[in-house]
Amino acid sequence: MKKVLITGVSGFLGHHVARLCRVNQWDVTGVDKRNLPPSHWIPEKFIQTDVRDLNFRDLMGFDYVIHLAWRTNIPDCVRHPKESTYDNIDMTVHLLEVCREAGVKKVFFPSTASLYGHNPTPWVEDMPPNAIEPYSWQKLSCEYLCKMYSEVYGLETVIGRFFQVFGELQRQDTALSAFLKNKQEGKPITLTKNTAQSTFKSGVRDFVYAGDLAEAVCLLLEKGEKGEIYNIASGEMHTMEGIANILEAQVEWAPKRGYEVEIHHADIDKIKDLGWSPKTNVIEWLKNGA
Repeated sequence: MKKVLITGVSGFLGHHVARLCRVNQWDVTGVDKRNLPPSHWIPEKFIQTDVRDLNFRDLMGFDYVIHLAWRTNIPDCVRHPKESTYDNIDMTVHLLEVCREAGVKKVFFPSTASLYGHNPTPWVEDMPPNAIEPYSWQKLSCEYLCKMYSEVYGLETVIGRFFQVFGELQRQDTALSAFLKNKQEGKPITLTKNTAQSTFKSGVRDFVYAGDLAEAVCLLLEKGEKGEIYNIASGEMHTMEGIANILEAQVEWAPKRGYEVEIHHADIDKIKDLGWSPKTNVIEWLKNGA
């Protein structure tokens, strides 16, 4: 039986990834400094601690580590660039080092589609990064950390660039969660308005279901190539205005913020070549009573 340790297990993605690891009959240990919410899947073992307090003895005997812990939320990182940089990069390099010392076989790092920035779409993994705000720069820096640990120290790492993830128990600060909450409370949904030169009035996003994403993570631990990067997305574009229309919600418009990119759209051929494909469409998920 494979042994996997998941940091950030108390989060939205931690729930979906940990549950699927157990379905795969892997032995799951979760780590988080927060309590496990009662609605989340409960791993066999839970360590309530900061990732930076783990030592190599805590990681000995593990085949895989999935590093989901992160000071997330782009606006928060924009407001606190120094503090968030220290938290995220210091935590990640510490974890990689104790994984190396403990002889962990492979580490999965979740990066972000946001670091493609203003590259033309669809975004392909070998495009030059264009991180235009602190969150994306921190993710990119940790991608380089992972590659360095693979090349210099022999620690196998694999990277997945997540696009717009949705699903049950999603974080309250995500756009889709805010849309659903406002709809339930009878409040208007706020959308950012693109520039006049844009083809679309609202932003365009590539949504991927959390359960499908969990399958991609597990596949990359088994089959992903050492040091490689893979987009994890649906490969389909949906306007945020179209999402609001599906919800039959009233819309208010706000100006686009300087660090926002109008279109996110992935090329997913690389991960599809390993045998993965998305199954759940965001529109159908919403229509079926998300």
